[in-house]
Amino acid sequence: MRSSIRLVTRLAWRNLRHRPWQAVLLLLALCLATSTLSLAMGVSATGDGAWDRAWRATDGSHVRALLLFRPPAGAAAVTPAELAAAQARLGELAAAPGVVAAGRPVPELTTTGDIAGNRLDLIMLVRDPAPAAVDQPLVTAGRWLDGGDGVVLEDGLAATLGVRPGDTVTVAGQRLPVRGTALTVSFGRYPMYDPARVWVNAATADRLRAAGATDVAVTIGLRLADPDQAAAFAAAHTGRAVDGRPTGIVLDTWQQIRDSSHDDLTAFAVALLAVGTLLALLTIATVAILVAARMAAQTRQIGTLKAVGVTPAQVTGVLLAEYLTLAAIAAAIGITAGTLLSPLVAGPARSLYGAPDTPAVTWTRAAAVAAVAIAVVLLATVRPALRGVRHSTLRSLTVPAVRPPRRPSRLARLAARFGLPLPAVLGLRSALRRPARTAAGAAGLALAVSMLVAGAALDRGVQHFLATRPATGADAAGRAAELALIDQLLALVYGAAALLLVLAAINTIVVAVFAARDNARNHAIFRAVGATPRQTVASFVVAQLGPCLLACAVGIPLGVLLFSAVAGADLTPVRLSALTYVTIAGGTMLGYVLAVAIPARLLARQPVTPLLTYE
Repeated sequence: MRSSIRLVTRLAWRNLRHRPWQAVLLLLALCLATSTLSLAMGVSATGDGAWDRAWRATDGSHVRALLLFRPPAGAAAVTPAELAAAQARLGELAAAPGVVAAGRPVPELTTTGDIAGNRLDLIMLVRDPAPAAVDQPLVTAGRWLDGGDGVVLEDGLAATLGVRPGDTVTVAGQRLPVRGTALTVSFGRYPMYDPARVWVNAATADRLRAAGATDVAVTIGLRLADPDQAAAFAAAHTGRAVDGRPTGIVLDTWQQIRDSSHDDLTAFAVALLAVGTLLALLTIATVAILVAARMAAQTRQIGTLKAVGVTPAQVTGVLLAEYLTLAAIAAAIGITAGTLLSPLVAGPARSLYGAPDTPAVTWTRAAAVAAVAIAVVLLATVRPALRGVRHSTLRSLTVPAVRPPRRPSRLARLAARFGLPLPAVLGLRSALRRPARTAAGAAGLALAVSMLVAGAALDRGVQHFLATRPATGADAAGRAAELALIDQLLALVYGAAALLLVLAAINTIVVAVFAARDNARNHAIFRAVGATPRQTVASFVVAQLGPCLLACAVGIPLGVLLFSAVAGADLTPVRLSALTYVTIAGGTMLGYVLAVAIPARLLARQPVTPLLTYE
């Protein structure tokens, strides 16, 4: 057993040293997928540390109970007696088993206000001036409520609209001074979470009720002896009634509140996860091409190894050892890169309670990223490896070093019959003989083209949106938050396009190099009978243009559909000119030709005689 492991290790290391460029390309493809997946799992956790610090500073609750008033149609506003009954009902939760501390019931009123020239919907939270045992907002500027008139603004609201203590705001038609600004984790920060919140004392609340503000809910914060029992406590106390009146109690755990505090990051993480999954799937195609070409080129080596006693399992083990080693390295690089990049990606988020933290490397995230890298290698390696070692020893020793392609298809024969130029005929024949490679090369490039089209459409749509609907008045702050999200989405789309272009370039190089090797003798024969090196290069480039043309034909409409799916009604329809589509397709084809021409030119420079005698 030990000797078998030693043999597999030595052969795997020898193959890696003798084919370093294949290892580098595969490692790069795997790193793109693992880094994106690690980033997706890490970015949503970057806001947890800042939220935890704010939660501790405000004595945050383990469970937040919200009792909504739902009067029947046509009923009058909530009466003082009903409000008192609701507060008493929530107060009963403070005596429930497992509760060790509770805040005071907090009535919530809704109205409109004018803050820094912006007409906004507001929710006012009625608090006592005395500090609460649970969920006491942390004053960030000015001072907390006292017995006089005035409001304390939520910190995100004040920062977004540039309001400071001492300014005056209008709430329900009443002019009130700004006492200060404060931070809380009981609800998300404005403007990502609307409507805006302000705190008032009981006397100011009565004045505003008289001016038209209406009660909509009562809340209370609870701390439990065992925070891990928050979900069970919430499930046991949800949906109670108050004096038979149709009301509903909703209980949110501290985990739910924390997760929902940065929903924008969560949505961003989901999009990154989708991109990472897509990269992983396309990496399978890259690895499969590498392995299949390797097995075809090493057929004789496999036959020789089997002839001297190496078992098919050991031959397969050599290949798996090579690629699993690269998978392990890619997983380590991906986890590290994703962890370090997470705070940079999360930095522009406007819902965070401070600067984003570098997420901890957890066993769950490390295992998930490693499992993806290993799964990619196994899915792409096992089938071609088993197919390669399934041949008999005699057949492996007698077959040519390069597996012959399929016979020319009917379409290729028709192209020759209709008198197309020689490079076009040769290129079409070569492309149609390797349909799997054509499909693999087209898949990644088509997705990259679709991302470019979606990004260009989104960019153009935003510019049109800003030109036709400037943000003024009531929706200025909300529009700013919306545009910030659009900017993040635009960066994600272009970033995904860049990653897919890199992976498509890797696919292109791999397919082109192996295609050049497959066609080496054929091109040498053409040159021997009078074809010029330029003609052989042209035929090779034409052969490889099939995936590019297919990618453009599929990627452009796919990009339009993708934009329509992710953009809001304000940004539709797609407003791209025909020149934009031509530029994207032309640029893609130009880059593709330049990448493919490199192995073609190297092939054309080789002497004819060695290629004709090569077996």
